[in-house]
Amino acid sequence: MEDIFSFRTTRLSGRPPRPSALGLYRRLFEGTGESDLDRDIQDWDRHRIAPWTLTHAGHDVGVGGFRIGFADEGLEVLFHFVPEVWGQGLSSEFLTAALDYGRQDLRETRFFGRVGADDTASWRVMDKAGFKETGVDETGVRTMRLS
Repeated sequence: MEDIFSFRTTRLSGRPPRPSALGLYRRLFEGTGESDLDRDIQDWDRHRIAPWTLTHAGHDVGVGGFRIGFADEGLEVLFHFVPEVWGQGLSSEFLTAALDYGRQDLRETRFFGRVGADDTASWRVMDKAGFKETGVDETGVRTMRLS
């Protein structure tokens, strides 16, 4: 049944968040991995919208997808990859395909993302996809919106 909701790009496969992804979540979200995974599982079970567990070459390498932006307009798009695959273009590949999925399958036209103060690589990926910075919070996290 999970294959109904699968996500694929040329090099990535995505599956709904499940308890088996806890190790990856702990690695990517130090200190909050378990609660982040719990939230994503609940969101998926309720809305069928939550970040997928992303696999490349048979290994879980990241988490990426959407969250419903209750306080913001549109869907929040996010992506996090393990350092071993940084610099391979997977973030750009993911973001391009995710936006297509969001537009076609979810019928959404408004997207936003949040980028950490020191995360210039993710900022560049989002900028290249057409996102523009629209604000910075008190911790330096930048909000970017697709224009």
